[in-house]
Amino acid sequence: MQRSAFSYARLMRESTDRVARALRSHDAKEHVVAQRVLATPGSWNAWELEHSGLMRQVADFVVLRNQAVALRHASLRLIHGKALFEYLKKHSVRGAARATILAHFHRTLDYAHAVVAEHTVYVRKACSYLCASHLGTDLVQDPAFLDPMQQYETLFTEYFELYCSTLIPAVDAKPESESEPALLPLLKEQLGEWRWVILNPKQALPYLRRESELRRPSGDTQKLRLLKFQKPGGK
Repeated sequence: MQRSAFSYARLMRESTDRVARALRSHDAKEHVVAQRVLATPGSWNAWELEHSGLMRQVADFVVLRNQAVALRHASLRLIHGKALFEYLKKHSVRGAARATILAHFHRTLDYAHAVVAEHTVYVRKACSYLCASHLGTDLVQDPAFLDPMQQYETLFTEYFELYCSTLIPAVDAKPESESEPALLPLLKEQLGEWRWVILNPKQALPYLRRESELRRPSGDTQKLRLLKFQKPGGK
């Protein structure tokens, strides 16, 4: 029996309920994001307006599997949109390094406005990603929102951190770190492959099974870099 697609009203109601649960959550990260979004009527309205645009794009599809694809596309964009602030916070980037990175990504803004803009963007994107993940996993019940999306986010974080490190090379960098920028094309290629996996889950199923086997711990084996996929018909 084929399940029906979800209405815009249902998608928004599920999203706002998820934000309310996040506010009561013991998970510090999602609690803080919800707290920031709900801090003022203005911050809530700004998030709601932006998120409603995403949900209308999803609701425009009248077939559930197409809604699932739209949610995956939205989630990938949200992962990208929240990455910069997460990088700055995770690595406690301060001073000249912080100014350099913000100037690179916000070329038309001065430093003070770039800081505010990036934090504002992060809060909205992180909140929408929380909701999109809930919709994909619990409402639509799309398998792509479990391991594949998490793998993509992990790999994109690695790629983004390495990219940012090329903007602010360390003065006391170790010799082996000089070769790290050469990994960027490989990581970018792997991101494209994981994106294909997420957007084409049926065709990618054999590769996901093989990758899962490779990542399964065995004795004293070390963690492997994410598997390089070969698409059907590829060389």
